[in-house]
Amino acid sequence: MPQLRAEFLVAGAGPSGLTIARLLALKGRGVVVVDPGPSAAGRLELLAPAALGTVDALGLSSLLSNPAIARPCLGIRRWWDSGQPEHEDFLRHPRRTGHVVDRASFDRSLRDAAAAAGVVFVEARVTGLVEGGVRLAIGRGVSETLAFGGTLIDATGRVAMVARRKGARIAIRDRRVAELIEESALHSDSVAPVWLDVRKHDETSWSYRIEGPVGKVQIWRIRKPGTATAPDALRRVDSSASILTEMAGESWLAVGDAACAFDPIASQGLFNALSSALVSAGALQVSGRLTCDAARAYSGAVAAAFLFSEAGRSQVYRGRGTT
Repeated sequence: MPQLRAEFLVAGAGPSGLTIARLLALKGRGVVVVDPGPSAAGRLELLAPAALGTVDALGLSSLLSNPAIARPCLGIRRWWDSGQPEHEDFLRHPRRTGHVVDRASFDRSLRDAAAAAGVVFVEARVTGLVEGGVRLAIGRGVSETLAFGGTLIDATGRVAMVARRKGARIAIRDRRVAELIEESALHSDSVAPVWLDVRKHDETSWSYRIEGPVGKVQIWRIRKPGTATAPDALRRVDSSASILTEMAGESWLAVGDAACAFDPIASQGLFNALSSALVSAGALQVSGRLTCDAARAYSGAVAAAFLFSEAGRSQVYRGRGTT
């Protein structure tokens, strides 16, 4: 059985996995990221002003200044039944602006930063856990078992592969599907700030129009499963609100969407990925392994953040016929 000599194995190379891997490596810890390879998320996402303190703390502010990665956002305009928009103006926030982020470019930059910090990448996928190690899928039909005695970090996204095999369960709070119904390019190099527009369609669905770097425009429709689909949808992703029953335990911890997940378009998903990576890296840098008390404290903190965010979302949409 091959032996992996590292303190931390991160399963998954999304923004949460890449961020926690980089932070641990910068502290001199041995970190390996196991992932099948770079895959573009292919969507635009909003980082609201409340997320920018976390971005600063992670040393990633320069990415938001890159016009190929991010574009300033003035706020959110919500179009309900009245036909007149309600404005959530980011100028009222101390940070005064948000950013529309092109996830493909953002994730590539995170990967480069992790590699520069000394993170080692293994092109494979974690498919299971065995006594004293992990099972990997390497290419089509090829598997390997790898001996590993350090801490496993679950950054596998909504599937939460490691956490579920450690006994955690996924609780779905609000089932939703996001469908990309239009994607275009304005062929513009404008860096002028934009708005995120939200429009209600009926009692169970609404859509986002979001314009990002280099004139890229996307329209996403959010609906409940079982309602009418968009037959010509370009892509479908799960946008349900979900949370694990526990986010950490002895020798393992979940971050990002693996711990709790939100609507991936409108400001919560990427913020959750970065903030949970920051918090969990701080906990792991102390001892490398979580004590039972530390695992419970981390789980409690993630759950509290999830419930706070869901309460805020409900406050916005309650009474609008879209909850």
